[in-house]
Amino acid sequence: MEDFKSAALKGTTNVKKVDPAPFTPSGILHFTISVPDLDEAIEFYTTIVGATLWRRISYSAFMAVGDNFFVLSNIGYHRRPNDPGHCLIHNAFIVCGEQFDQAVNYIEANDIEIVRYEYEGHTSFTGRHAYFQDPFGNAVEIIDLHDIGTAGDPPIPGWNKNRIRNNYFGKNQFEDT
Repeated sequence: MEDFKSAALKGTTNVKKVDPAPFTPSGILHFTISVPDLDEAIEFYTTIVGATLWRRISYSAFMAVGDNFFVLSNIGYHRRPNDPGHCLIHNAFIVCGEQFDQAVNYIEANDIEIVRYEYEGHTSFTGRHAYFQDPFGNAVEIIDLHDIGTAGDPPIPGWNKNRIRNNYFGKNQFEDT
């Protein structure tokens, strides 16, 4: 077999050269949010969003929410993904029940505008949705998640809604408490 085409793979010894085939990821480990000021971003995402700083390196902060992760990175060329007041490009965080009400009030108490609120019309992820922006134009959604896939099950082999319902909270997160 010929060598890899990508320069990053030249000379590597821990990736086997095999016949190419489509692949299916088993999940999402993290996503990265671009920020121009790492200290300000850590402050915002810990204080406003409720994330926990796990560890930090010079240009990135590794954050945790529940048993999920995201990374804040300042690599010197941040581009604002949304115009002021817009929220289409966003990252969603689950905040259920009364904590959603507390979160909305807390966000506004910190002089952050909720730029969009929705309760009806979502058929993929139903519930109450509130959107706001971080100081760098990254939109954040908090959702009081009521159900997943009311428009039909997602096209995921072996999809089990109850696994998702129980996965992060140890109980059915859609039941009334």
